[in-house]
Amino acid sequence: MTQPNEALRIAALSDLIAWAERRERLSEDRADAVAAAWRTGTRNVAELARLARVSRDTVYADLAARSIDVGSREQGISGPQKGRGVPLRGDSVRTVARIADAVALPAFTHSPDDPLVRATLAAARALQTVADVLEPPSDQGPGWTPRETLPSLAREGEELAHHSRRALAALTEPAELAAGSDNDRQGILHTGRHAVADGASVTLTLPTGEVITFQVGRDGTGWTRLTSDSPLVVGEADNLDHLEAQAALQTLARVATRHLAETALAEHRKDAPPGTRPRTRTTPSNEN
Repeated sequence: MTQPNEALRIAALSDLIAWAERRERLSEDRADAVAAAWRTGTRNVAELARLARVSRDTVYADLAARSIDVGSREQGISGPQKGRGVPLRGDSVRTVARIADAVALPAFTHSPDDPLVRATLAAARALQTVADVLEPPSDQGPGWTPRETLPSLAREGEELAHHSRRALAALTEPAELAAGSDNDRQGILHTGRHAVADGASVTLTLPTGEVITFQVGRDGTGWTRLTSDSPLVVGEADNLDHLEAQAALQTLARVATRHLAETALAEHRKDAPPGTRPRTRTTPSNEN
């Protein structure tokens, strides 16, 4: 056997071992979930097996592993209790990150510019960074404290948001995007507790060193309007420009709201915001 083939064999075995370890951890999580469902009142083993997509024997084994006697009639049903659950663990998040990465990377190789693929890849990287924040790597030298890795998590979140907006921009007409932004604006104001940003003036320093002023606003429909006194600013807002500009404006509004006096706000309103469609439920009928 040649050296390159041996290296590939070892790498493949390493991946197989890592997969087995992940499966063991996921099996533990499944047993916890099965036991929780049983304790809160789902006492049908067939239903639990169907929902978990495992055999009945696996459900029985999971319940036994959590000290549950399926033949006992004296077990009470416990409802949700405040404070239950388990803390977020780095190893658990890292497992999910590896699975997400295994899905995202082949898709990225196939369609590197697909916005949903790029969003999936950003989500996988964000999960990996969360794991690093919770449990910093101990074998990769300095630079892995939460204070040093959290900025990366914020950047990955921004990357995820950017590609999500790319996908939305490609699927939605401008009029619908404008109406959605206008509805969001009304809904935020309706809470009485948050201001909205209807526009902003931004001072830009260009790569040439020149300084210009750039205005971002809204027209009467809610669509983004971009203006400047400089001839260097050309073109109108497209769908992606609109989505990103409105998101940036509302980020500025959140910052400003945190610095507003209480007299600038109103009591929290509980009625439905303007433009909200009433929710209806269709009831099946026995009539033909």
